[in-house]
Amino acid sequence: MSFSLNNKDDQFNEMLRVALQVERPWELTKVEFDEKHKEWHLYFDFERGSVFPCPIGCGHNGCTVYDSDWKTWRHLDFWEWKTYMHARVPRVDCKLCEKATTVRVPWSRPESHFTLQFDSSAMRLMSEMSVNAAARELREHDTRMW
Repeated sequence: MSFSLNNKDDQFNEMLRVALQVERPWELTKVEFDEKHKEWHLYFDFERGSVFPCPIGCGHNGCTVYDSDWKTWRHLDFWEWKTYMHARVPRVDCKLCEKATTVRVPWSRPESHFTLQFDSSAMRLMSEMSVNAAARELREHDTRMW
């Protein structure tokens, strides 16, 4: 069994948005729970017409969306269930840099498959135990932890 919440005004969605500290232009658009796999799937998107600061750092604050791609990150467990964040991540066209570059999401390092909170928790565990033991504790494959 699985269920999905799609109402943007839903109090549960708002609670998750606040807990994850996700701010505009990002919006939590859908929450799914997969009972078979005991997983939460949280879907984020940005508002149409959103502008972003230049990811390269040139200082331009009005980069328009060029295109986007869906990405997924493992987050800390919610209520002992694995949690995954999915987001449509835009590439922006910076007029000053004259490049299309992927926007940095506030919850993860570039090119990481984990959220910052998951990374932090994993690092604390790995400072006290082996990578294999930490991976078992976090229910993640040890090769991804490396």
